[in-house]
This record gives sequence, structure tokens and C-alpha cells, in this order.
Amino acid sequence: MATDHHLLAGRRVLIVGASAGIGAALARAVVAAGGVVTVSARRGTMLDDLVADMGAGHAVAGDATDPGDAARVAAEATHAMGGLDLMVYVAGYGVLQRLIDTDPEVWADVFNVNVVGANLAAGAAIHHMGTDGIVAFVSSRTVDDGNALFATYSATKAALDQCIRTWRVEHPDRRFVRVVMGNTQPTEFANQMGVELLAEALERWERQAIPGGMMHVDDVGAALARMFAIALDHPEIESSELKLDARPT
Repeated sequence: MATDHHLLAGRRVLIVGASAGIGAALARAVVAAGGVVTVSARRGTMLDDLVADMGAGHAVAGDATDPGDAARVAAEATHAMGGLDLMVYVAGYGVLQRLIDTDPEVWADVFNVNVVGANLAAGAAIHHMGTDGIVAFVSSRTVDDGNALFATYSATKAALDQCIRTWRVEHPDRRFVRVVMGNTQPTEFANQMGVELLAEALERWERQAIPGGMMHVDDVGAALARMFAIALDHPEIESSELKLDARPT
């Protein structure tokens, strides 16, 4: 999907969770659309490689689940770009496990990335942007699907959705966007989930009639860049929820 070279001209975008997958694809799309981007994730080397590949942008390594790191990333990104118009939290983590077998440490790890990190990043970002700026969170279609063997991911994304609602209530003068994301490839997400149960999970999801269509990550990045550009240019238009999913074939 082509991206207009001027859609995000002058817009300053921080992407948290941008070392690969959707975050990296969105970063490339932002640059292609004329925006200024700062990419952040734990793995600094991958961020440096991404910035070098794009030939533009800034890299700020940090752990979003650490309050000090979250604040530092937002501050350094704002300083590097001369301001902040949009923060997108893309970082996500999930494993495939039967609910009865799920270790408490897994629950804690997934919740920490999908919920705690998202809220820390949001809280840090709003201190650096005006009321027309946007804080966006990538949620998931699985919140409504009830995927077998995927409870930790679905439940924590549902918790994130509730936090987004609360952000809107507590800060009614601010803009918080929920991005409902369908299946996307290629990403590192499948590697994180645990392939030993993947065949069973896919069979169960098919029996549940859960859609299995896939979107390409580059198309998702370009589509998000266009959607965010329109939302930033038209703050008078309600754009609090964006949904991306593969069309039925």
C-alpha cells in the first residue's frame, strides 16, 4: 500500500515497541509519509538498524514497563523531535498455554508488557503533547473472540481496553485511540507464543469459527499511518477506535 509523502509532514511520532513487526512497519510508513519518528524498544541494536535502514528517525532504547525508562523515553523523544504529536504503544506479548497450566509468572509477564507498559508510556507521553495530540494503544480482536489457549493475551488486552476507557474519563480533554488489530504477519509474535501448541490452537480456533485471515505487516503500517494522519488533521472528528482486520475471502 502506497503512502502519500506529505500525509504526516511535520508530525512527530513516538512508537513504543518498534524493534520489529507492526511497530517497525509503522515507523517506515511514518517516514514515508513525511513524519518525524522516534522508535523505542528494549533492544537498542535492532532500533539502530531500523533507523539506519530508514535513513531517518531517532532511536531511544528503554523498557516501557519501568517507570523511569518510560519517562526518559518520552522526554528524549520529545527533545529529539522538537515536540510530540502522537505516541503509539505497539509492544505486546503472549504465549499459547492451556489456562489450567498457566504459571503465575507468565500471567505477570504478559500483564506487565500489555497493560503496565502501555499505561506508563501513555502517562509519560501526555506530559509532552498538546490536547490535540493522540495516545494510541494497539489492542486485539481476541478480546471478543475468546481464543482457546490464549487467555493470558486476550485477558490482558481486555484489561488494556478498560484502562483506555478510564484514561478518557480521567482526561476528557485528551485523545486516546484504541486500535483493534486482527491477524498480522510476518511478526515476532508467533515466535513468542510457543510453537509446540500452535497446531492445537489453530485447530481449536477453526472449530470456534474464529477468522484466520492474515494482513501483511507493511499494509498494516501504511494503513495506520493514513488513519493517524487523518485523525491528527481533524481533531473535531471522533476517531477514538480504529479497526484493522483481513477481509473475508
